[in-house]
Amino acid sequence: MHIILCSDNPVIREVVQQSFAERADRLTVCESGMELLAAVKALVADLVILDLESHGLGGLLLASAVQELAPGLRIVAVSLRAEVDTRPLMQRGVPYVRLGADGDASGRAFLAGLAGRSGAVLGASPR
Repeated sequence: MHIILCSDNPVIREVVQQSFAERADRLTVCESGMELLAAVKALVADLVILDLESHGLGGLLLASAVQELAPGLRIVAVSLRAEVDTRPLMQRGVPYVRLGADGDASGRAFLAGLAGRSGAVLGASPR
C-alpha cells in the first residue's frame, strides 16, 4: 500500500506515520498542495491523506484536482481543528476525520482501518 500524505503539521505527520507504520509499504510526505499534485501525477498510490490546514491551495480545490488527475484514487481529509467546514468535501465524496491535538484514539483507529483494506477496496487507480 502506498499512501501520499499532504501535511506540513508535525502532529498530523506523526499520527499518520504511527497509524500506518506496519501496514503501508510506502509513505510519501508532501508539505504543500503543489507538491501533492506533482506526486499524484508522478506516482501510483492507493490513498491520499489531505491535511486541510496545509499551506497553499485549499482543501476543496486540492481534492478536486486530485480527483481530476487520478480518478478513483481514494482521498481522506484530516484536520486538527473542529471548526473546519468539511461539507463541500463530503459532498464530493471525500471522508473527513478530525484528529485531536494529541492524535486521539478514534482518529488513529479510523486511519489504521483504512490501511487494513486492499488497494482495490480503497479505489486505487491503475495509472
